[in-house]
Amino acid sequence: MTVTEQPRQNAHHPNDPARPAPSDQPAPVAGLVETRLAEEALSEPVKVLLKEAMGDGEPRGTSPAGRIYLESVAVARFRGIGPRAWLKLSPRPGVNLVVGRNGSGKSSIAEGIETAFTGVNMRWQGQHAMRSSNWRNLHDTDGRPEIEVKLAVEGDTGRSTLTRTWEGDDFDASQAELKRPGHGRVPLDQADWKQDLRDFRPFLSYVDLDRMISGKPSEMYDAIATILGLGQLSAADGRLRQEAKALEDADKAAKAELPGLKEALYELEDDERAVQALVAVDTAGSPDFETVEALVAGLPADGDDGLLAGLRAEAEVQGPEMVQVHAALDRLRNALADVEDLRGTGAEDALRRAELLERAVAHHDRHPDAAACPVCGTDGMLDPAWATDAIAQIAALRQEAEAAAGAGSELRSAARAVQDLVHTPRQIPAALADPWRAWTACRTISDPGELAQRAHEAAATLADACAAVRQNAVRELEKRDERWRGLVTRLAGWAERARAVEANKPRLRDIRKASTWIKTLAAELREQRMEGFADQSQRIWERLRQESNIDLKAVSLKGSEKATVRKLVMDVTVDGEEASALSVMSQGEQHSLALSLFLPRAATADSPFGFIVIDDPVQSMDPAKVNGLAQVLHELGEHRQVVVFTHDTRLQRAFTSQGLPVTVFEVERAKSSKVKVKPVTDPVRQALDDARALASTGDLPSAARTHVLPSLCRIALENAFLEAAWIRHHRSGAPEDELQAAVGSADKLMKVAALALFGDAGRTGDVYRELRTLCGPRAVDLLKECQNGAHATGAQITDPHRFVDDIEIMAQKVRKPGVTA
Repeated sequence: MTVTEQPRQNAHHPNDPARPAPSDQPAPVAGLVETRLAEEALSEPVKVLLKEAMGDGEPRGTSPAGRIYLESVAVARFRGIGPRAWLKLSPRPGVNLVVGRNGSGKSSIAEGIETAFTGVNMRWQGQHAMRSSNWRNLHDTDGRPEIEVKLAVEGDTGRSTLTRTWEGDDFDASQAELKRPGHGRVPLDQADWKQDLRDFRPFLSYVDLDRMISGKPSEMYDAIATILGLGQLSAADGRLRQEAKALEDADKAAKAELPGLKEALYELEDDERAVQALVAVDTAGSPDFETVEALVAGLPADGDDGLLAGLRAEAEVQGPEMVQVHAALDRLRNALADVEDLRGTGAEDALRRAELLERAVAHHDRHPDAAACPVCGTDGMLDPAWATDAIAQIAALRQEAEAAAGAGSELRSAARAVQDLVHTPRQIPAALADPWRAWTACRTISDPGELAQRAHEAAATLADACAAVRQNAVRELEKRDERWRGLVTRLAGWAERARAVEANKPRLRDIRKASTWIKTLAAELREQRMEGFADQSQRIWERLRQESNIDLKAVSLKGSEKATVRKLVMDVTVDGEEASALSVMSQGEQHSLALSLFLPRAATADSPFGFIVIDDPVQSMDPAKVNGLAQVLHELGEHRQVVVFTHDTRLQRAFTSQGLPVTVFEVERAKSSKVKVKPVTDPVRQALDDARALASTGDLPSAARTHVLPSLCRIALENAFLEAAWIRHHRSGAPEDELQAAVGSADKLMKVAALALFGDAGRTGDVYRELRTLCGPRAVDLLKECQNGAHATGAQITDPHRFVDDIEIMAQKVRKPGVTA
């Protein structure tokens, strides 16, 4: 492969709208949405909803963000392969043919790649279980089946490994894990590939070709609609519609429940709680949820002064505590008895005399100069001597009267204790007004004897009345609560659901706006992309039809993803006459049409897969169409890694006869399912083989030695350098179109070498030093001889065979840059 034959690169950065897509590919949807959202006059909540629906900010597991290429495939004990068999690929765009006879194990490798990624095999979909029962190899049964796929992921400095294994005989019970540099080892389920594998399925077998054409109209529509790369928009709209439906269903359920709830509340119209609840749920605009929740919690509503409030007050009323009343009255009666017992005794007389003398002494203290007795008028009686004697008598009399004084004090204290038991509640039930008034009046009775009598009667009457009122109120409340409890749970459930509906109304409005926005954008992009897709399909068909008299005029979609009737319409003409495509096409033409529909799908810019695996695409094709297929695959290989499995030797000849670059592998099968894959040729090998054949020519002309031979070796080095440049660039994560531009401007072998060794075509001055380090001191001389072949004097090659051998060693060293490069 020469410099001009190198693949055109195609970067995959769906979340970076600033990075351009190839001119023949639509821009990634995520970038378009991001750009449109920045321009649209939508409210911020709607924009947030759209970003959430598109998956913005969601963890994407260990899914690579860059494009993925196949580096190698190892299959063991799976299908027709026993001991481990390897297919080693160059992880970059280009066409790879894997050839071999029927039964050699080609399809087992192809299906192994598909199974490693998906865990399923489309060949067996819809087939009887017997068709898939012998998926394990029949010869090598000592170990577990295993498929290992090495991957080159854009931006990674090392390779990733995808491994799928089975422990038992159930094909569906497999385990898969992905090991990626810097991300560790995780189950494959955590890699975000499921939707991409559905939208941009990179696997196509002969069975898939048949299904793509023979499927139901709706299935064919869905397959092509997905090809347009709008799966992310459809998925986002689906998420929005799913949430909107849940919110709408909740609203409908709450509204449908309300009439029955109101009817049940009407039936309890004598219960004020039911009346309050009825008013709350039937409030214009939005229900009064605060009142409903208070009722559910058993709290009285503000202004609750009706019958129910009265019943609650009666049920909670507390009259006199008779135990305390009896104790206080017993104390009062005992105090009265003690006072009565002391009445008329010496103690009482002493108390009276002591009191009299105390008043006389007090009078003397107030009038010290008046010695006359204020009672009898006798002069000279109340002198200081008398006062001293009186004070002494008072002390003696007080001691004698102490018992009488204590009895009086206890009587007053006992009376106060009885009166302190009288309390007046904030609310007195009407039925208790009179007995409570009689009990309250006891606080004003000053006579202890009367207090003891009336307090006992009032307390006993009030306590009995309270007990009777409380019992009747509790019985009535229980009766009402029994009916209320049957509704309160129902009311609580409805209130919770209805409140959630009310709270979600703004979000539902925003969801509807977001969904409308997505549908409008999807319709616009579908129309634009369908036009581009149809053009691609027509171009591919023109290459594949060759001598067919059928023209593919248009490919369109009728209906929408949610329409009951939706179909793929393919307008064709046969010798100028309009016709239905599938009704007039041969089997080979139908498969060619299926390829025309599949290949644009796998090559869309949104796909993270840089590879396409095709198994048996040549069946039913005549030779002219095989030549066209080679041209189509060559063009696809300019920006995709194409791996085609075929037993038909015509496809390889079609590449060779048309001078199209291709890497060929041959699959050989020995006994006991021992399969071996060996490279037949690649661009580097092909140029070296041509050079070796020329070197072996007898009587080699001088011009062939000095010009042709070094030119062939230069082609081998160019392709080796370009392969290294591509791998290095892919590992860096830089846009692939940048490499294409660099390759296009690298008009000198030294610039191509600088790209390979440093990723910078401007570092030609460092090439010789790096080549000496990498390949030895003779490498520079070899490179110069290859360059001299293009000059008039030519190269001076003394030993052609050794020259080709040395070039081969050098090419193999430079074509695979180190992992850390």
